[in-house]
Amino acid sequence: MSHGTHFPIGTEGARIPALGFGTFQPDHNPEAGVTEAVLRALEAGYRHIDTAWMYGNGEAERGVGKALRKWNGKREDVFIVTKLANAHHKPADVAAALELSLKNLGVDYVDLYLMHTPVAYERVGEGENEWLTARFPDGKPKLDMPTTQRYDLTWTAMEQLVKAGKAKHIGVSNFSVRKLQKVLRTCKIKPAANQVEVHPFLLETDLIQFCNENGIHVTAFSPLGGKPVAAVAANADVPGPLQHEVVKSIAEKHSMSPGQVLLKWGLQRGTSVIPKAYTPSHIADNFAVLELPDLTKEDCIAIDEIRKEHGEVRFINYLSHWGFDIYSPGPEDPTEEPEILS
Repeated sequence: MSHGTHFPIGTEGARIPALGFGTFQPDHNPEAGVTEAVLRALEAGYRHIDTAWMYGNGEAERGVGKALRKWNGKREDVFIVTKLANAHHKPADVAAALELSLKNLGVDYVDLYLMHTPVAYERVGEGENEWLTARFPDGKPKLDMPTTQRYDLTWTAMEQLVKAGKAKHIGVSNFSVRKLQKVLRTCKIKPAANQVEVHPFLLETDLIQFCNENGIHVTAFSPLGGKPVAAVAANADVPGPLQHEVVKSIAEKHSMSPGQVLLKWGLQRGTSVIPKAYTPSHIADNFAVLELPDLTKEDCIAIDEIRKEHGEVRFINYLSHWGFDIYSPGPEDPTEEPEILS
């Protein structure tokens, strides 16, 4: 059965385009590079653009905004996603943080606003630079652990953005089942989406199942594998799934590129996918996947079993960046509020 071009999201019959365009990790000239790439994507037919304030402290958002202004289409035809930065988690900062993003994007609302991670950073700076992250000399962020431990209160502040008409939907990113459960216990508006790393080396089957059971759409970032920015990169020596012989053989069999095989696999699992691309050929190649026939059940099983050879590979290394792993936190999770003993 074909996955179609959209997936349902939220509770009001809304839909998210199945194939999005990622703007993470801009090149040497972030804003200009994003503008050029996003404009190419819009002209190629993409209608789901994913960005975040933390991609260059607003630079990627501004690049998206410039592309939208250069493009001749209608704002309402594009599903725009951006994210609440880790340093903006204090409930009193949330509304102003979205206003920063709306200004960068040049729009009145976003279609989906995500809490970028369940971890809060200390905020520093003055004037136009008052929204920056406090950092140690080695560049690692200083964590605001009391705010981190109450990400449910950050969520409550995000709910007000829907009521104000500034975000049509709100969701989360980099959230495990445990983190989602905490939000679901007290929320008035359920997360519409959870954006997480998913590819053949990291299936996240249990997390996707939990999200499906709770009406939470899953967007897969890094659907082709790949290397994030150096500060959070892990497994630098592991070749990505694009280079895997199983993927290459399936691609050859169907006259597809390896990238198209991975995107089709992700779409057939019911996740939207947001590959990043820059060259016109890669942008077009990724978008063409919507018109290609589905992979066979045997193809998908073969791709699912790739990880048996490597073990699970997560290309983002939370442990080295924060000192703990939000997906394998151990019995004493520092990001959870300590229980008060009576």
